[in-house]
Amino acid sequence: MRALQVNQHGEPLDVLSVNEVDRPEAGPGEVLIKVSAAALNFNDILRCRGGLVSVPKEPPFTLGMDVCGVVEAAGEGAENWIGHRVVGVSKDAFGGIAEYTTAPASGVFAAPEQLDDSQAAAFLLPFHTIYLALHVRAGLQAGETLLVHSGASGLGTAAIQLGVAAGARVLATVSSPEKAGLCRSLGAELVIDHTSEDFAEAVLGATDDVGADVICDLAGGEFVARSWTCVARGGRYLPVGFTDDDQNGMTGRPLRMASIGNFSIVGILGAWVDQVDPGMRRFGFNPYTRVEGDRVHQALLDLIAAGTITPYVGRVVGIDEAAAALDDHEKRRSLGRTVVRID
Repeated sequence: MRALQVNQHGEPLDVLSVNEVDRPEAGPGEVLIKVSAAALNFNDILRCRGGLVSVPKEPPFTLGMDVCGVVEAAGEGAENWIGHRVVGVSKDAFGGIAEYTTAPASGVFAAPEQLDDSQAAAFLLPFHTIYLALHVRAGLQAGETLLVHSGASGLGTAAIQLGVAAGARVLATVSSPEKAGLCRSLGAELVIDHTSEDFAEAVLGATDDVGADVICDLAGGEFVARSWTCVARGGRYLPVGFTDDDQNGMTGRPLRMASIGNFSIVGILGAWVDQVDPGMRRFGFNPYTRVEGDRVHQALLDLIAAGTITPYVGRVVGIDEAAAALDDHEKRRSLGRTVVRID
């Protein structure tokens, strides 16, 4: 089968190629998915470079995390998924950009019937993660102010839509007029170009110095300290993404600002498991179970059916164009999610 593979560590354009590889086999509790579409992620760039990721892997390996496709086979305990059109995260977050991939059944869900394959591939990670962040972890309420960093990204476009659906006043930061226009079209009331304006001052000005009740930070890096100066009293800061953090968000931050600002730092990990590996649990890994995942998925299916939310797919490419598309992604030249169609 054809697969997009990392041949050695380096920049995507230098190390990626489409190779012929053996079809994987589903083990116990896993499914084999015939992939129709797969989404690109910033984590894919880190994997190309050999950076810090949840499950390290040495080249050569197949890139790709979240996919849409039909389950063709399954291991023991997952047979009920055979024949179903699904969305899911590939095993160990590798192997998705290929004709076939395997995935643990705990991370597989029914594909929303209202979405085509490209939209469905763009749906799972952003909307599950952001719903968990805003509703389960931060308890976003109607009438509150939500600030979304990287508003035109895949996660950002999901956050704006889910914030609007919750009845929140949504503010967003972007880096270009085109991205600003997209955020406004999704319902953001105020869009701030952080390349030309101090976003913290803009947020405080727009809220009479109260600040944002919830900040969904999809960037990290230099956005963190400034965000902590414009959180409302009793507000919740969500460190969801770390694309601007050189150490992938693992360096840690001084916490005194959380004390003097009377706000909470609310962690979020968008993953569902049936059982946590003891070694990973002792490292600190502690995701929610599939039971919570099913609740989140059903809530999102209801919003999709009502026409309230729709994944924003900015670009669809073929597998041979994926390396160049990932380079555009890294250079912030993409809007929403970029999806790779697997023909």
